Amino acid sequence: DNNRRGSTSSAHVTVVPLGFVTRMAEYMVAADVLISKAGPGTIAEAASVGLPVLLTSFLPGQEEGNVDFVTERGFGAYVPDTDPRGVATEAATWLGDSKVLSELGRIAREAG
Repeated sequence: DNNRRGSTSSAHVTVVPLGFVTRMAEYMVAADVLISKAGPGTIAEAASVGLPVLLTSFLPGQEEGNVDFVTERGFGAYVPDTDPRGVATEAATWLGDSKVLSELGRIAREAG
């Protein structure tokens, strides 16, 4: 839906930035990639539905291990939010290769 507020479309990729939402499960099931900070609940929810995770920030000491969990298990990556072009490039790489996206999703489901 191109009428969604805040939606940006480039080529065949539509990005819909969301703030706090109460129906997270519905969004995760519909999404191809989750771009988020490294909150443990969010990562667990994403893994449970096989959603690849692109982490962009974490609370030092508290969430650093979550970044390691995602990257070492292989169902996501970390690109700092101070590098928005890098975040966009990583997400576009995943979305542009259905095999990569499928494999990330499979690994996420196994981790969840």
